[in-house]
Amino acid sequence: MKTLPIIKFRNGFYGFLCVGVALYALSHLFREDFYSFKTNGIAEVLTWRVAFHMHFLGGAIALGIGWLQFLKNFRSKHLSLHKKIGYIYVIAIVLCSSPAAFYMALYANGGFNNVMGFGMMAICWFGFTVMAFVSVRKGNITAHERWMIRSFAVTLGAVTLRLFMPLMIIMGISELEAYQTIAWFCWVPNLFVAEWIIQRKYLSPAS
Repeated sequence: MKTLPIIKFRNGFYGFLCVGVALYALSHLFREDFYSFKTNGIAEVLTWRVAFHMHFLGGAIALGIGWLQFLKNFRSKHLSLHKKIGYIYVIAIVLCSSPAAFYMALYANGGFNNVMGFGMMAICWFGFTVMAFVSVRKGNITAHERWMIRSFAVTLGAVTLRLFMPLMIIMGISELEAYQTIAWFCWVPNLFVAEWIIQRKYLSPAS
């Protein structure tokens, strides 16, 4: 059984990663040089730049507030705020970040592999979040919680991408190969973890 200090440390570290990466993402909106990572000329297209800003802004909001939704004490003590944060989270993803992410994926560096990897990530992100919203509107809280776990697992792809991409390069993997791997590795393993959590919490015989 986890003790209270361990739980507080875990939640604090978890929040630090989420808020830290969210702020890092927001910093890109003020860095003209960040567009230099695109080598196919798409960064000069206004539509792509708008999508870029929508994706980073919406994703940063979802990541920066989404982690609070899974804190049991916060949720039980501030249910009204929990609902308001939930609406902001859904809007940030469904109306802003995931459609922009899908558009950006069509022009991803790394070829077809990365178009598929980041494209599927955007589709799953959109779909899981919509299902979470539909479930809670129908009053099915258990289904809502399951879909939210899956949705935030994809949201956390922003964190895992920034953790594992540098590690792969340090290990000697070329930047192109690392990027082609991370297009899937930043979010698919997260979903396996999400399903394991769901299995333990909702589907195990002891639950």
